[in-house]
Amino acid sequence: MSHDNPTPLRVGAQGALNGWRVRIAGRVVMGMQAADGETYYWNEFNLVDGFGRSATLVFEAGEDGPEWKLFNSFEPLRPLTAGEAATKGVGDTVNLDGTPRRITLVDRSRVHHIEGTAPEGVEVGDIANYFNIDTGELMLVASWTGAEIEFYEGHDLPPARVAEAFGLPRGVLASSASRRPEPGESAGAPLVTKLVGIAFAAIMFFSIFSCGGREKRVTAPSAAPLAKQVAPALRLANGAQGTLARHTYTVASHAVIAVARVGRRHDRHEYAVVSDTREPALLIQGLNGGLQEWHLLQPAAHPSALATLTPFEAAARRKGAPVPLDGRTLRITDLFQSTVLSTDGVGASAVWPALQYGFVAHEAGEWLIARWTETGIRYHHGRAVPESEVFAALGPGPEKAR
Repeated sequence: MSHDNPTPLRVGAQGALNGWRVRIAGRVVMGMQAADGETYYWNEFNLVDGFGRSATLVFEAGEDGPEWKLFNSFEPLRPLTAGEAATKGVGDTVNLDGTPRRITLVDRSRVHHIEGTAPEGVEVGDIANYFNIDTGELMLVASWTGAEIEFYEGHDLPPARVAEAFGLPRGVLASSASRRPEPGESAGAPLVTKLVGIAFAAIMFFSIFSCGGREKRVTAPSAAPLAKQVAPALRLANGAQGTLARHTYTVASHAVIAVARVGRRHDRHEYAVVSDTREPALLIQGLNGGLQEWHLLQPAAHPSALATLTPFEAAARRKGAPVPLDGRTLRITDLFQSTVLSTDGVGASAVWPALQYGFVAHEAGEWLIARWTETGIRYHHGRAVPESEVFAALGPGPEKAR
């Protein structure tokens, strides 16, 4: 069989996944032996960044065309030992993430070829046992050798999103290796194999939006783009001042932000405001897309257990994931990409980077917004405020400016 790369992705190529800049350090050709004795092959791309962190992008040629999956390691809520995993078979139920699920595949994998640099500990000839749990929305994998066992969680990525991340034409990955390979050809398998030392935490959520839904693979021209909701023409004036939530605030600067999230796009107004005690805050109209929805949010520099969260790790958070905040647990309700369309006022460029990724978490009236670039994360938390109170305090239009 050939170990040639069946995709346009090349070792050394650089790209950006969810603001995380990566380089393809290596390609590993893996194989599994089918029941008929034939061996099927697939490719795993080793992604690394400038800080020593790594990820795995898995390619296989499926029945409906090329399939791409991105995986992250995770600690199960109810872990198995390697010995326990070895007793499991197809149809057995295990509970790794809090939900009982049935095993869909049990097999062994072997490393057949390495181009460039493989993940630490991976060598030609390595053999690992594994089982898969494929729910259609995500894939959970347990992989073990001897007494060592590791767990992974993966999601499909549309070929067009992978192409976009690495600067390739949108259709090129959708057409490559578009048929199911014959036995012995370089191909894929619905699994991720033993990759010792991976510290992957950069699921490209903007590609799949990590919202518990499965995106269609891109095998045909895309549908017409979603209509975008524009920001209201009426806005607060810079310099407007008034009392809101028991503090006097002054509007210092303003931005119009384009927000892309699963199934919808909208623009919104955001305001940097300063209190009478010189404390900064954000006043956002349309945090979740509602035109009459307002939130007053204060900076949260080190919100409890999130203090050590990196942009790399934040990108792995999914909708519904818990977020600890000051002794409480919020749940992620939305994930998004935001782009600045325009700004005005003092210090606006420092408040709103041109492109950010983020999530919104909510519980019992408390809101948290996390936004990051590849260099760091900013958190703001607070509560919703009625539109009537915002207009009474700061008023739309220039008539409230002081």
